[in-house]
Amino acid sequence: MPSKIEELVRAHDEWRSGRCINLQPSENILSPAVRRALSSDMAGRYTLRSNEFITNDGASNSYGGTRYLDEVESLGEETASSLFHGAHVSLKPLSGHVASLLMVAATCRKGDTIMSIPSTEGGYDGYGQQYIPDLFSLKFRPLPFDRERWNVDENVAAEAIREVKPRLVVLGQSFILFPYRMKEIREACDDAGAVLAYDASHVMGLVAGGRFQDPVGEGADIVVGSTHKSFPGPQGGLFVTGDDGIWREFTRNTTWRVIDNAHWNRIAGVAQAFLEMKRHGPRYAARIQSNSASLGRYLHQEGIECKFGRIGYSKSHQLHLDGAAMTAAGFTFGSFSSKLQGSDIIVDTTGRLGTSEVSRLGMGEKEMKSIASLVGEAAAGRDVRAKANKLRREFDIHYT
Repeated sequence: MPSKIEELVRAHDEWRSGRCINLQPSENILSPAVRRALSSDMAGRYTLRSNEFITNDGASNSYGGTRYLDEVESLGEETASSLFHGAHVSLKPLSGHVASLLMVAATCRKGDTIMSIPSTEGGYDGYGQQYIPDLFSLKFRPLPFDRERWNVDENVAAEAIREVKPRLVVLGQSFILFPYRMKEIREACDDAGAVLAYDASHVMGLVAGGRFQDPVGEGADIVVGSTHKSFPGPQGGLFVTGDDGIWREFTRNTTWRVIDNAHWNRIAGVAQAFLEMKRHGPRYAARIQSNSASLGRYLHQEGIECKFGRIGYSKSHQLHLDGAAMTAAGFTFGSFSSKLQGSDIIVDTTGRLGTSEVSRLGMGEKEMKSIASLVGEAAAGRDVRAKANKLRREFDIHYT
């Protein structure tokens, strides 16, 4: 007799992965191989290699029975290094937020200043004064932002960096649509003695696919991010740097400070996702970008407006609904989400739509037109569950 928990898990799986059209930009779907890694025996094991703890007896690991765990981690690091072009890689952060904590711990001291895109301009809330900066006794200053281009105002931002002289500058947003012009920011960081970091949490899959931008190649000292948004891995974090000094500080702050057990089944799943992206990443990332632009155009035809149509809607996995148009149609972002969920179309409650998961399933322009039509019908109050379920059942994991 299955337990209530087993019944709930089964019901969730049947609904979310079998019937729903998922348009949330913060989620993705895992390949069967990644799922197998997550449910493997590694889920209950430990490893702690000799370079991560102090030993006087010549032991290679604090634990026995770790040879496969260590090989999995090493292979994952090597693959990630080739994808993100950093000499040093860690898969240990349990989330993108934990990777950000380790980044700040490796670069900043009490009283330093951090500059990033504020949450009012779509930046990650965690970099706001009351969150990570407060935890480390840092000061926060906003990077100047151009709302018309939905991008950092690189020239004004460069002037601000030279004036403020922050210890850390972070590029990246929760509401990200377009690549950043990093040259001016990099030069200003050099003049100010600042570390330049790139939080790729939302665009990690696009970066791995070589389609959005190459943060390390364009001057970032550090790349951090999540492994489960546009990147199709299990929930977790990633830290990449080519700077030996930053890497030493990162390593010093990892074991027994911020992280103990890094969950090796998760690391195995992430490593498998890296291997899959090594093979399919460029094609997958290109499909995401194409689908975002197409979905924006087709939603416009349905009377549902997304921002920045004049400049192509998006170069990322996201689309941003036009709040004024939503209000005129009688919706809040929350009520719009609820209306769509009644027809098994899942969107978040902050006005974002995402194409990562539908692209992962192999959907293309034809399906974006169908999805836009379904969204339009659902918003008008019609129950399109049968149509949405049928469309979802026609597709299974495409990029594995």
